[in-house]
Amino acid sequence: MLSNESREALVALLPSTAFVDNLPGTERRGQSWPSHDAMGALDSSERTLNLNFFSDPHFLDAAHTFQDHLFSGWFTTAHSAKLKKYLDGIRDGTLAAPWKDEVWERENPRPTAPVDPVDTSVSAAVPVFGTKAKSRAGASADLKLSDLVKDGVLRAGDIIAYKRNFSILGVVVEKDTIIQSTDPLTHTLTVLLPNGTNNVLPSALTCHNPDNPGSEVVSVTISTPQMLETTILDLDGQVKKNQRPNGNAWKCFTIWRWRDGYVPNDTIDQRGSREIHGTLFYIRGCHYYER
Repeated sequence: MLSNESREALVALLPSTAFVDNLPGTERRGQSWPSHDAMGALDSSERTLNLNFFSDPHFLDAAHTFQDHLFSGWFTTAHSAKLKKYLDGIRDGTLAAPWKDEVWERENPRPTAPVDPVDTSVSAAVPVFGTKAKSRAGASADLKLSDLVKDGVLRAGDIIAYKRNFSILGVVVEKDTIIQSTDPLTHTLTVLLPNGTNNVLPSALTCHNPDNPGSEVVSVTISTPQMLETTILDLDGQVKKNQRPNGNAWKCFTIWRWRDGYVPNDTIDQRGSREIHGTLFYIRGCHYYER
């Protein structure tokens, strides 16, 4: 139980609507109502909490937002220092935040030559996507998958979820894969993925203490996202090799990971209660500027 001092300190943080003696606005019209100072002078021990307040959508939304900020590290000393440096730079004129239009134009330069209609063949797709992929990804394109493995950005137990829409064919290919291990010497990934058109991993592999993979699971060692995408499409069999555009595979993969301090429970979903961590493209960009 809380002490009276602690209870009064917490009660002082709550709005008047959190108490049973609060009147709705329609009932309060035409009546004199104590001022804020007068309300604060009331003995908090005499006021009874309305427990429905804690299930109010507005309160829950604010609480969830606060928890998200805690989880994201927005209240850490390191983040506060970055924010202070940024705000001080904006105020004294030593730092200017680029306009989003300028960032877009820098990362997506206009083509210097006319772009032909996209063909499904590899030869026709290369000029459209391949030669511009690095400029569109920005400076972070210099980072390879092996760099993310070496720096511990990708970890054993992470699920790498693949999804790509082949709009010309009217086909959407999805498949979950899981990192079984990382090689400390070659910085490659050994991943497990379901065979055939099955796109869901067995629950025995997504739990905290996974079993050995069965015959319905394929193991493959990869060093690039393109290698993993090729393996997935080969196993799926819906998209032939000459129908695959040479697009940016980094944007087709999303990382799912257990949050720090996660405690295993009996509620297991498709991805073992992991939370979305971002696309490989996004994670690579963040790591480039944070390292």
